[in-house]
Amino acid sequence: MTVPVLVATSEVPVDQLAARKDVLVLGPSLGTTAQTWDGALAELLQQHAVVRFDLPGHGKSPVATASFTLAELAEGVVNMMDALGVKTFDYAGVSVSGALSLELALRFPERVTHIIPICTGAKLGEADVWNERAEVVRREGTVVMVAVQEERWFSPDFREDEREAVQTVLDQIAAADDDSYGYLCEAIGQFDARGFLADITVPTMVISGELDPATPPAAGAAIANGIPGATQQIVPGAFHQAVVEHPLVVARMINAFLA
Repeated sequence: MTVPVLVATSEVPVDQLAARKDVLVLGPSLGTTAQTWDGALAELLQQHAVVRFDLPGHGKSPVATASFTLAELAEGVVNMMDALGVKTFDYAGVSVSGALSLELALRFPERVTHIIPICTGAKLGEADVWNERAEVVRREGTVVMVAVQEERWFSPDFREDEREAVQTVLDQIAAADDDSYGYLCEAIGQFDARGFLADITVPTMVISGELDPATPPAAGAAIANGIPGATQQIVPGAFHQAVVEHPLVVARMINAFLA
């Protein structure tokens, strides 16, 4: 197992980050890049110094060369923030990056001041299913996931009315490194936070898409009910990519929680 190297994109000058007390780190879903947050960015920047990052083999981050766990990926996030000189930060992540927030809160409570898991769950399916997906992607490429994810990630109306936004996300999936995607699938298959939710002390707000078929509101409610003091917000009409479909709604939920 290894700790992946992650590349950050800062929306404020890097030399100013160390002095900021309002740093917000944003993580994307499997198959996508930091662009996931483009629609929410202007709203979030009104209150935060935003840092986004790419998962291994996605966007700007180097490809993964060995397997890793989500706990090690969390360590990679902390290493990335160390390199930026940032000691404490808030964190919001979508899907696998939302699951990652739970590992961050458990293992680095002195670094993470709030977490916002978005469209995710404490367990994201069985290992054999994820291992099978990893095998398929390594054999046929990430492009094989494009049609499947389009239907699971976006509502029919959004797919019809916002084709450019949907296509941007689908192109990110097709561009992701096959092996890195496979390693992430295997890490997701191993992930299970159900046994440690009660040990998380970091203030938490879960955001769920009302119509998300991948991680429905019940999955988010299980996190909110398991973490002491946690709350849940529902994005009306949203599928799995609530941040893409309803970016202002999500951004305003985040801003209100962190205020």
